[in-house]
Amino acid sequence: MEIIDNKFRLEDLYIGMEIKDKDQLSGIYDIWIMLVKNNNSDVYTVGFIGKETNTESHKLFTQGNVVCPVYNDSMELEGDIDHEE
Repeated sequence: MEIIDNKFRLEDLYIGMEIKDKDQLSGIYDIWIMLVKNNNSDVYTVGFIGKETNTESHKLFTQGNVVCPVYNDSMELEGDIDHEE
């Protein structure tokens, strides 16, 4: 399977897909993506995609995997918010 270096959209992702860098997911907001680090490699495999974590995503941690959760919060796009006290 060829690994692409560009950024992905949500509709590009699927379970089992391999990616090189977590930064390729930087344009996807408000979705949990659990990446499993492949042994002896710098490649990650997509193990979970969802709006909320659940038993399926938690199971990845209990299987002895190195799991890298990715969540980009769209609220961070709005920049600094001033709050009056």
